[in-house]
Amino acid sequence: MRVLVTGATGLVGRELLRQLQAKGDEVVFLTTDKDKRNVLKDCQGYYWNPKTGEIDSNCLVDVEVIIHLAGSSIDGSWSKQGKQMIIHSRVEASQTLYQLLSEQKHKVKQIICASAVGIYDTLDDIQTEEDYTPATNFLGQVVQQWEGENRRFEQLGISVALLRIGLVLSREGGALPHIEQMANYYLASPLGRGTQYYSWIHLQDLARIFLFVKDHHLQGVFNAVAPNPETNKQFTKSLCQAVGKKMILPAVPSFVLRLVLGEKAMLVTTGQRISCSKLLKLNFTFHFSTLPQALENLYV
Repeated sequence: MRVLVTGATGLVGRELLRQLQAKGDEVVFLTTDKDKRNVLKDCQGYYWNPKTGEIDSNCLVDVEVIIHLAGSSIDGSWSKQGKQMIIHSRVEASQTLYQLLSEQKHKVKQIICASAVGIYDTLDDIQTEEDYTPATNFLGQVVQQWEGENRRFEQLGISVALLRIGLVLSREGGALPHIEQMANYYLASPLGRGTQYYSWIHLQDLARIFLFVKDHHLQGVFNAVAPNPETNKQFTKSLCQAVGKKMILPAVPSFVLRLVLGEKAMLVTTGQRISCSKLLKLNFTFHFSTLPQALENLYV
């Protein structure tokens, strides 16, 4: 099967490409840098520019499935301009794909889109894909716009799956290397009240979920998180243990984090307790269902 991937050079995209190719799928990808069209091994790249709506229509040749990951990191600036970039990078990318698919003949049957658990309110109660309280903060607004744009592909007769991704665990990128560095200097500590839940997912399992949804032709919304979310305090303690350090500092008060990080402090002081029961009922098997299992894989 030929699969088109956006956001292929990012943390999730690189692992996804590795697993797709290992299964024998042919992969092509979109890049905003013309010089990077041949940067990935055994994988042809095609140029696009979502800001202007430009895209090479040859990217669709013989493609049956699109895995759509494109979007700038939420860890960037949250200035007015930075927020616009976070939103536009997602909305414009989806609009560019939609325009191409609406104008060109193609064989695309399914599009699997990245989303985020930021759509859920910051509650300690368990929330599912169908039973949840929508977040009204900036992240909630981003994800709602993002998902709304991606649901439009259904109007073209294409099956749509939305994967709401939690905290991705990898030593190659994301939040984990930053926390690991703090732990190595005995500076890691609970943040805020420390009881907020982190719904996490090992990078390998996340890529496997994308493949599972593709191979089983699934549609709808799926929480791409491990079965056992952890509180911030326990998460930090487990990571310190994994790197052979002790957690010795007291919790950092929320007001201090807000002074330092501003509105972005919510990324660490709030969390969501998200259920993956929908995937489990479909017989998806996690390789790393508990945090100790995931950290042992990453650090031993």
